[in-house]
Amino acid sequence: MRIWMLTLTLVSSLLAAATTASAHDDVVPYALAGKIVTGGHDDGTLTDTIATRVFGFDFGEEPSDPYFIGDPGFNNGGFSIGMFPNNGLLPAGFTLGFDVVTNLQYWNGAGSVDFLAAPGGVELGLQRGSFTMYVSGLGQTGTVPTIGSTGASGRLHVHLGSLLNYTDGIDPAAPNPPDGIYLLGLTLKLPGSGLADSDTLYFVYNNGLSEGIHDQAMDWVQTELVPEPSTWLLFSAALAAVVGIGRRKRQRAA
Repeated sequence: MRIWMLTLTLVSSLLAAATTASAHDDVVPYALAGKIVTGGHDDGTLTDTIATRVFGFDFGEEPSDPYFIGDPGFNNGGFSIGMFPNNGLLPAGFTLGFDVVTNLQYWNGAGSVDFLAAPGGVELGLQRGSFTMYVSGLGQTGTVPTIGSTGASGRLHVHLGSLLNYTDGIDPAAPNPPDGIYLLGLTLKLPGSGLADSDTLYFVYNNGLSEGIHDQAMDWVQTELVPEPSTWLLFSAALAAVVGIGRRKRQRAA
């Protein structure tokens, strides 16, 4: 009886966590019920969100290079042991990748949230190593990088770079990208592992606006674009956590 009460409590906790949009979190990819699922982890506050699909990032954090940031991060490190279902693991020995599934969208921050195609000449790049893919309001160009290998442990901690360009992104006399909120959707994949791709993740970038407006945009994306998590998935997560708790108790007893 206590196990099922604990399971129901965990389901309630996961339902609350799954409705939270995560600003400045790394993406935590892990395997659950044959699929890639994502949570969030904040290195600064050491807080975790078990299930989330909306992540916020800010341009302008480095004044000398305001249109480049070292995010998003992807991290399912040791902090996830005992915290995330399946201890946050992915299958070992595969390469995590992604597919961008939306064009770049933009909201100027005025009035109600209203995302439209990004202004002409603006493109957002995702970069790792020598590979960069660019997304504009019209489509994609460049070469899609991989995120990284899950190695022998089934864990990784890798950051992509994000850059916001206007026109060719090279001419220093060119105008700066317009202030506003930029939105991009993508899915994670682990080819050959047998896991299904993740549901769509949404990256919400703030360029030059207040954090209050950024939060407003993230809340809108969470409410309007992300459906409520399915009960079976949350139940599976809760049950996995309960099994893990029981296993640790038996190990201590032994």
